[in-house]
Amino acid sequence: MIIILYIYKIIKFSRMKYIFLIVTIIFFSCNEGVKQKTEKEKEIKVKPVVRNLKLIDEINKAFDTILIRNKFNGQILIEKDGEIIIEQCVGVTNIKDTNKIKPETQFHIASVSKTFTGMLTLKLHEEGKLNFKDSVTKYLPLFPYKNVTINQLLSHTSILPDYANFININKIDLLKILKRKDITALDKNETKYFNNQDILDFIIKFKPSPESNPKFEFHYCNTNYVILALIIEKITNQDFPTVLENYIFKKYDLKNTFVFNLKTIDKYIPSYKENNVQYGIEPFDLIYGDKNIYSTTRDLLKWDKILKSNDFLKKETLDIAYEPKSNLTKDLKTYGFGWRILVPKNEDKIIYHNGWWHGNNSAFVRLIKENAVVIILGNKYNNAIYADKPFIDILRKY
Repeated sequence: MIIILYIYKIIKFSRMKYIFLIVTIIFFSCNEGVKQKTEKEKEIKVKPVVRNLKLIDEINKAFDTILIRNKFNGQILIEKDGEIIIEQCVGVTNIKDTNKIKPETQFHIASVSKTFTGMLTLKLHEEGKLNFKDSVTKYLPLFPYKNVTINQLLSHTSILPDYANFININKIDLLKILKRKDITALDKNETKYFNNQDILDFIIKFKPSPESNPKFEFHYCNTNYVILALIIEKITNQDFPTVLENYIFKKYDLKNTFVFNLKTIDKYIPSYKENNVQYGIEPFDLIYGDKNIYSTTRDLLKWDKILKSNDFLKKETLDIAYEPKSNLTKDLKTYGFGWRILVPKNEDKIIYHNGWWHGNNSAFVRLIKENAVVIILGNKYNNAIYADKPFIDILRKY
């Protein structure tokens, strides 16, 4: 009504040159009304985020009871249905200084590294570059155990012995036994620390006895994944850290994740025993495939999402990875391809992997059906990190 009266006055007391002004006023007035209506419609359609406060409260109480009371030093991140339920950084990176742990602080994730090695192997299978049934000798011809397959390496059913148990000499002695002529050209680190090729050379030279397991049942062994890393290098003609960088870390923006090796030895982050005694770098600390990836809870959350999205691997490939490849143990556990599997009675299976190396602990638990994940990392040995069942029970409750 006001606009109409205004227009009438303009028409009555002004000349025709003001008609343009009249039309403009009407246009913008109507337009503003439409805009306000649209905003109101948007307001009605957008639902506020409803946080499950009971779930958050119970998770926080469990965190205090399980970890804080047991002197936890590290990171924890729990997510369900796309909502972060808890994210905490507790303690310091180095006991000798006061640098607090932050979300971007990198931790040695130990055997959780096997999830990357395993899934990368499956990716090469999808690309037709290997087959699960292939013998290791197809790629590493001098490998002395002729019947061992990639399938068995992935599922820990190869009966290979663990390299930490059969290598009982230092690297410089091994190089002499192998009659390496370039020993004097190697730097200190290269003569002090074993690498994956050293493990293979030792196996070829000495042929350590396989574990006694005629049924090829589950026998967890780090050597399996050391050999897988070598096969990946042979297929791609690149070193293992570079392959992971190109296939996963760089492509999916896992910017705080890397493979610890001779080139990154200056990035070493100390880990500690329960009594605060620090571990140093030891002869097996540059071996990868079975361990030696550094990461964060946030990057591992990304890794979980990458796998759930089926962007990196097809669903049918992941289904194969999550299938038990050996009989269940007494505690209802088994192994797939790159993942441990827990099959509770009357409940959905849990896909997970734990890790330990020196003072580093890691737990990476994935509840596929519930769309939830529990990630705990620490660099001061703490057995409570593996006590994740209360978190799982709470997540399944809600």
